[in-house]
Amino acid sequence: MATVDASFQFLQWQALYSNQKPYEVFLPAESFRDKIPRSNLVFEPRSVRVHDVRNRRDEYTLDTHGFQFIRHTTRVKDFEDPAVVHDAYIPEMEQLLRQHLSQGAHGEAVRTVCFDLRLRESIDADEFSKRTINLEDGFDRLLPATHPHIDQSTRGALLRVKRHMGEEAEELLKGRVRVINVWRPLMDVESWPLALCDARTLDPDDLVTCDIVRRRYVGETYFGKYNPAQKWHYLSGMTPEDVIFIKVYDSDQTVPAQRKTSFPICEDVS
Repeated sequence: MATVDASFQFLQWQALYSNQKPYEVFLPAESFRDKIPRSNLVFEPRSVRVHDVRNRRDEYTLDTHGFQFIRHTTRVKDFEDPAVVHDAYIPEMEQLLRQHLSQGAHGEAVRTVCFDLRLRESIDADEFSKRTINLEDGFDRLLPATHPHIDQSTRGALLRVKRHMGEEAEELLKGRVRVINVWRPLMDVESWPLALCDARTLDPDDLVTCDIVRRRYVGETYFGKYNPAQKWHYLSGMTPEDVIFIKVYDSDQTVPAQRKTSFPICEDVS
């Protein structure tokens, strides 16, 4: 299996976190200037060996490793048009998920609901820093992520269910609930391929909860600390037909890749 060496920005534990929860605020600066810092997160670069799974892609599954590679050709061509994405692409991806997820405990069909989307692009960091980003708009593109993270902590995932499912949430949470990211490149990948951590190699102590403060919502995510036992993988030569399912949360504690004991971390290989 071919490998590459990459530098990831892992969270560096600070004594401060024993008394002050890690946080990051995504609000206009004037909202809190001279009151609190925008963030108390501190990161450290670490070199990580990342294994190319191109010839073994079918060996990886959501419930064992926390990620899975799917070949799929989308009918959607214009990802700049929000109406097209919402009316055509999101239903297409929900259908794709239903095709690959197992049925419920009593044979009922899996239900899928999309609650967020995000476009990213690799551009000059200095140019990006001059832009004003609206995080409420998933079409306002961000740079590739550089910090190993999981979008939702266990608590964050439950908050999402309650936020987006309303009165249905309590009943839905009695069954199996999963939060899964569907990641697709919009062009052939020549730089910043996505790297993923095998959930079985991730110690719960590697994860630190962090409050994410937005204008209309306070969520919770995980940032990853460095641990040499972690095993990282990526798929080389990705095209728009290469889709990755990434498990963020799973209420089923009988599978290897599930909450509290194993989570995938996703990150971009530089």
